[in-house]
Amino acid sequence: MVKSNPFSLMYGRIPSSIIERTAEFKTIINTFTSDTPSTLAYTITGIRGAGKTVLLRAIARELQEKNDFLVVDLNAQEEMISSFGQKLFYEGRRIKLFFDFNLTIDFKYVQLEIGKDDKINNPEVIGERLIKDLEKKNKRILITIDEVNNTQDIKKFANFYQSMVGKGYHVFLLMTGLKNNIDVLVESSATSFLSRTPKITLKPLDLVDIAKEYKKVFSIDDVKAFSLAKLTKGYAFAYQVLGYHFYESASREIDDELLDQYDEYLRKNGYGVIWNELTDREKGLCIAIHNSNSKDTNDIMNLADLKESNYQNYRSSLISKGIIEVVGYGKVDFALPRFDEFIQSISVYF
Repeated sequence: MVKSNPFSLMYGRIPSSIIERTAEFKTIINTFTSDTPSTLAYTITGIRGAGKTVLLRAIARELQEKNDFLVVDLNAQEEMISSFGQKLFYEGRRIKLFFDFNLTIDFKYVQLEIGKDDKINNPEVIGERLIKDLEKKNKRILITIDEVNNTQDIKKFANFYQSMVGKGYHVFLLMTGLKNNIDVLVESSATSFLSRTPKITLKPLDLVDIAKEYKKVFSIDDVKAFSLAKLTKGYAFAYQVLGYHFYESASREIDDELLDQYDEYLRKNGYGVIWNELTDREKGLCIAIHNSNSKDTNDIMNLADLKESNYQNYRSSLISKGIIEVVGYGKVDFALPRFDEFIQSISVYF
């Protein structure tokens, strides 16, 4: 049997080879399984490709295996309150929990029927009735929402969720999202509880951990394993992409062919999207950093034609987005691996 590639290029899938974020994983699991949880919600943030979805899926899988948890995964782009009721009802049925009512579902509405004459059409009332029934059965509910955005549906659902928490129900919420999307939601009066929700920002993976995993998977020496690790700069998506292409390569060498494949995949499936989400001024600053040999503040400001106050604002924004990092006093450089090469490859369009 041919051994399959342990690295995955599929978005959100938990691959065979993974650098576990043990501290973040344990923090959320221990909190949600506590008899007296300090919080019922967490938000996981980080740049695209930082591993937010993988961490969310791993936590959901762990809690789903515990008998007292039901996991409901919601799509941030759908009508969420009705969807919550439907999915929670069927999740209960899946594990052979029987309710003393029936749920009728059509494309246009959700209706809960209690006996012959008592019918409820309000999705919020239906959701609360299901939660209350499950609490009597000593079940906890985990709601997961991947890549939240500032939409009316998420605001409505946030109000519903906040109401359920206020009534004392054990309903847990785990969300992922880009920092700017989370910040916009936090500023909304409709989702004020999010300002008090703990946020976990995913940092780069440890290069030593990456090197150890590469060494184990590829049976290579420490020098080559760490050389591979350095090419990722700890970026979780890059760890998978580089590992995948190195596994598929015939030579198992860090050569031009490998780097070309690596750069091309990062460009088409990661950096292109990140670049398009930047403002024109942020792009201009990135180009200036790319063109600067010294990476010094004054040189970059001059190349970007920015005054210091404006420079500091855009610099802070790019740092918070995980695109650049401070590399010395008065110096910045790209935090993302081979982002210089990406900008060079698209420089024809400047």
